[in-house]
Amino acid sequence: MTATETYDIIVVGGGIGGCFAAATAASEGVDVVQLERKPAEKGGYIACGDAIKAPRDPEKYPGPIDMDAIADDPSVLVDESIDQIEYWDEALGVKKVLPYTEHSNVIDRYEFGQRLLEQTAECGVDQHYDTVVNDVIQSEQVEGVEAIRDGEEIRYEAAVVIDAAGAQSILQDLVDFDALGGDSPTSFEKPHYTHFGSAYREIIKTEEPVDFANAIVGKPLEEMGYIWYFPRTPTEINVGLGFQMSKEPIPLADRIKRDMEEEPAFENATVAERFGQKNKLGSSIALRRPLDSMVAPGYLAVGGAAGTTHPISGKGIRGAAITGYSGGKAAADAVKAGDVSEEGLWQHNYYFYVGHGEGAKLASRDAYNIAASSDGMSVLRAIAALLPEQEMKEIVGTERKVDGLPAVASVGYGTLRNLVSHYRAGTFDELDVPLSKLYESFQGVRKTKHYVDEYQKHYENYPASRADFERWLAERNRIDQAFYDAIELDDSLRKY
Repeated sequence: MTATETYDIIVVGGGIGGCFAAATAASEGVDVVQLERKPAEKGGYIACGDAIKAPRDPEKYPGPIDMDAIADDPSVLVDESIDQIEYWDEALGVKKVLPYTEHSNVIDRYEFGQRLLEQTAECGVDQHYDTVVNDVIQSEQVEGVEAIRDGEEIRYEAAVVIDAAGAQSILQDLVDFDALGGDSPTSFEKPHYTHFGSAYREIIKTEEPVDFANAIVGKPLEEMGYIWYFPRTPTEINVGLGFQMSKEPIPLADRIKRDMEEEPAFENATVAERFGQKNKLGSSIALRRPLDSMVAPGYLAVGGAAGTTHPISGKGIRGAAITGYSGGKAAADAVKAGDVSEEGLWQHNYYFYVGHGEGAKLASRDAYNIAASSDGMSVLRAIAALLPEQEMKEIVGTERKVDGLPAVASVGYGTLRNLVSHYRAGTFDELDVPLSKLYESFQGVRKTKHYVDEYQKHYENYPASRADFERWLAERNRIDQAFYDAIELDDSLRKY
């Protein structure tokens, strides 16, 4: 006989979004259970680039989780040792250095995850490990999940299910969103598989300290992807790569092996071990804008399940924390108010896009991702070689760096200077990119920048209530079409 357990809120997932959501909801006084498919000793062991900036900043990591305590734990490796991003295109002799105004960190993601789970339990959350969700319970709202826990069938019922199951969440395949809400269609946006990327990473140990111990390094990869080197310490490096699922697949392990064999810093390097085996992991990541709406009756999504990673760089720790907090707070408030409809949960959407604002920044940057899909990697590499560092930093980050006439003039001068230098060096011949195509694509960058601003303004005016969502969405869709037409995007590449 299937056992049944009842809670106010079920959180599916033991990652960052799940922990911030569960801890926040429990701190609001409701009964919360967190379901994690891994055993307790492996919680937090996931594939991740591991970069985290300003972990002690409560605006970036809101809620009851004590990030100061986590950052103070030496095993987590928060040491502020990273002071720049570096872009390498070795075949072209290009190296761009993008300094951080504030230092960053490359953490041990497993130790970080373990500390998060421990703090979540301390907030009063019931944590059920070795629990694999295999179905949902729903009528006109999501009412719970069915799972296998320690080999036994179990039914979990709750007023709200928080989906923190990561990119390509199984819950989004199990929920029949069209059947929710009765006669009123749900606002939840179910993502398409082409909106995701595949990632793979290895933790390697080098014999000698690497020269880039103070930098996170990115290198262009075929098929709209990149390779990363993220040094945890001068001799322990997170080496990985990612590519978009809308492109031809890449043999990830073989490709990263080839790159490491060609990198002098990794001569005689070995793969570190965790749990008695090589520390190698793969995953999917969202490479799209955050979902238009992250809520449905009795359900809301956070973190990777809500598409809150940076659509260019794939960075997702901050977005998961913010939406985890937002989702936990919205769910708890809805439970206490007795209204778990979309309207009752709507504050989750509004906080991320307007109240906090991170969502508007992430959504706007997706325009660069879309524009890049219309050019081949050769053209993108040529553009990267031309762009001055300050404009590249704006594209891969979420802060505005190029505002005002002096800054724009500086970018223009830097671009012209780089064009002359690379023309003389034969870079464009090496890439087989004619100057006419380069000019056309560079104009596309300028047009895209205009639409980045327009998207951000629109998302900053995200509706405060469910009733105004369709009007807002219609205008956003109009901006989509105007943007696609402006850059002459082929119909097959129109993402949304």
